[in-house]
Amino acid sequence: MNTYDDLVNDYLHAVEQALAGVPANRRAELLADLSEHISAKRAEIAPGEETEVEVRSILELLGDPDEVAAEARLDDPHSAPILIEPKKKSAALIWVIITIAAVASLCVVVGVLGAAFLAFRGGDGTSGGGPAPLPEASVIAPTPSSS
Repeated sequence: MNTYDDLVNDYLHAVEQALAGVPANRRAELLADLSEHISAKRAEIAPGEETEVEVRSILELLGDPDEVAAEARLDDPHSAPILIEPKKKSAALIWVIITIAAVASLCVVVGVLGAAFLAFRGGDGTSGGGPAPLPEASVIAPTPSSS
């Protein structure tokens, strides 16, 4: 094992950590494929000519461990956890704020219209803003007495 094997092992470990939540058999398969690919690329380098720069460039070509894990999840959608990306979080927050503002505005409009309606109706169901008219007096006619 040479010193560059540690770079590869660290990379594979980072990919394994990023694959948390992926079933163990799928994770092992992906790590084995990556390991084989890295070994094949390293074998293309002349014996004794391998440098840290070359090994790092092989790993960089594979991509960031988180990106590699994300691509693996795309291949297996059942194992991918639902994540909200920061851009999507801010978009969701904006929609929540817009919805709250719209509901609050609607409440204010309904309140103002209700107050205007009550003022127009006089508060007691009559039209006009003046005082309510007095009820008409009923006149009770005396009944003829039979005396």
